[in-house]
Amino acid sequence: MLYRVGARNETIGLTGIAHYVEHMLFRGTEHFGLADVTGVIERAGGEWHGYTWLDQTTYFATVRSSDLDLLLRIEADRMTQVPIDQASVEAERGAVITELHSYDNDPASTLHDAVAATALQAHPYRNNTIGLESDVRSLSADDARAYYRSHYAPGNAVLAIVGDFNSRKATAQVAAAF
Repeated sequence: MLYRVGARNETIGLTGIAHYVEHMLFRGTEHFGLADVTGVIERAGGEWHGYTWLDQTTYFATVRSSDLDLLLRIEADRMTQVPIDQASVEAERGAVITELHSYDNDPASTLHDAVAATALQAHPYRNNTIGLESDVRSLSADDARAYYRSHYAPGNAVLAIVGDFNSRKATAQVAAAF
């Protein structure tokens, strides 16, 4: 599932929120708890990853085609049923800041961010995806909930299914899940 949202959708004071919300969506949903959201896929023999960039946030998984229904239910739940509370935001903050520091320690990332910020002063691509540490430290659950509600919706998403599956059955499964 690709959502058409990334660093370009951020504002001053809320840089890094697209990436932060990506992290929050790995913490669980209304029907798939923190341990379930990744554990269910891993127990099925699959993998699950995500990333945020300038104009997209993408979640992808690899499982047997017989587990497609499971993935669709997780993605449908993730689209609208992610509880974001202050405790979860605080629990994730350390991981996001650690990741931010790893980019700070990479000369190529530092150079890219400096060039983009200088060259694209009036363009939303000037924001680096990971955000400014001061903004990440001050993000609240209200900020994350508002961002999630405004960008995670069917009209802002692209679902792609690739592999050995029956397209008629998959279409019915997508309709049922979403």
